[in-house]
Amino acid sequence: MKAYKTVIYSFLIGGVLALSAQALVTIWTQVLTGTPMQFFIGGATLVSMGVIGCILGGFAVYQLVEKWGMFGALLPFSGFAMAVGMKMVGPWTKQNASTGQAVWQGLWLVIWFNAVAAGLSILFGFVCGSLGVQPLITVEKNTTALVFPLAFLVGGLLCALFQTVYLAVKGITPKCQPVWILLTAWFCGALLAPLGLSGALANFAGQGFSVMIPVGGYNMYNVGVQFALGESVEALIHLGSFFLAVAGLFFTGLATYLIYRAKFGRAPISNVHRSKAQHLIDELDEIGSTRAAKPASNDPEESALAAAERAIDRAAG
Repeated sequence: MKAYKTVIYSFLIGGVLALSAQALVTIWTQVLTGTPMQFFIGGATLVSMGVIGCILGGFAVYQLVEKWGMFGALLPFSGFAMAVGMKMVGPWTKQNASTGQAVWQGLWLVIWFNAVAAGLSILFGFVCGSLGVQPLITVEKNTTALVFPLAFLVGGLLCALFQTVYLAVKGITPKCQPVWILLTAWFCGALLAPLGLSGALANFAGQGFSVMIPVGGYNMYNVGVQFALGESVEALIHLGSFFLAVAGLFFTGLATYLIYRAKFGRAPISNVHRSKAQHLIDELDEIGSTRAAKPASNDPEESALAAAERAIDRAAG
């Protein structure tokens, strides 16, 4: 597939997932507002997106979406849950690993990624908070219906941006892995926070930013600032919400592995997709054979439709 097409697909896929998350956060806001779990509205949305990635990943569908538009599928948190699950599926299918060994691979990804990313972001926020750094830009939270199209637009643009970054780095260093670009995206959320850009995007475009990996850096930056300002209770609440969301994403990743294992056994993902493609081809051949064997109709409209279909088949061939 041509590189520019992956950027376009990343935009479309990321936009649709951001739009889905915006609908989910609206639902969770209605359900959790006024309850002791109100602080977890954002976390519940991330876990819900993880469930989407879990189900589609377990049935080997999300991975096809990733092939079309890589960071359109990976930058939203639904992609993180799928990636954790596939980190378990890989050893299970390719190395005949035990369940414990396979699950550990996924758990280790969750541990090191979030420990490194959160730790550095909190430290950066603590330094900025200690120095009295204030955001240069402030934007009121968008509570209008426009947040839905803006979520689609901003979410799609962020995915297209990091897909472009990945392609550029891949061209320089072919060994570049998507996980390094995801870490970069996380740190961008923290680095742009003192400028007010991360907060502006979160308020302006809702889940167009808040369901994407960079929001993790922004949230952990804020935790560091709160610790620096002596707001330890608020910082610990936000940190606890983060850990709950991470735990939820790990367990959705584990569910991805369990669904995949129950459905496909030890078949590698490449074999699963090849089998699905062959099944589709067989079905199309069967439809074509049935159509060719069907006797001609005396109905002029049906005859014209059949002729048009044959013309399309010839053109496609």
